[in-house]
Amino acid sequence: MAAFEMPLTVRFQHCDPAGIVFYPRYFEMFNLLVETWFDEALGLPFGELHLNRGFGVPTVRTEADFKAPSRLDEKLTLSLTVQDIGRSKISLLLQVLGPDGDLRVAANHVLVYAAFDPMRAAAIPEELKTRMQRFQAVPAK
Repeated sequence: MAAFEMPLTVRFQHCDPAGIVFYPRYFEMFNLLVETWFDEALGLPFGELHLNRGFGVPTVRTEADFKAPSRLDEKLTLSLTVQDIGRSKISLLLQVLGPDGDLRVAANHVLVYAAFDPMRAAAIPEELKTRMQRFQAVPAK
């Protein structure tokens, strides 16, 4: 299992007046992480998926635990691990790690592979599933 990771520096736009990340900004970071994973690791940029193929991966459930604050100018690591892949459901573990690898936020995050017209869940293409499995915590059976 290999987690997909990306670096992110905490910017002023992420922070509240106390200089720590305002909690909704973590969800924006998670969306950026998923979009970057699709682009860089899965080879399917959101522009191609959404605009050309007519599919998307909307979030249908997320649950986050906030462990410690992150501060302006800190260098964070965002991490994505696939927990489970179903017919159309993708369950992810998303984490934000501090500069020393300490856990700041952990989220169980569920996406659904969906067609736009009509709007409904759709089967994840096998080739895409295979690419996702490289990031799966427990190998597929």
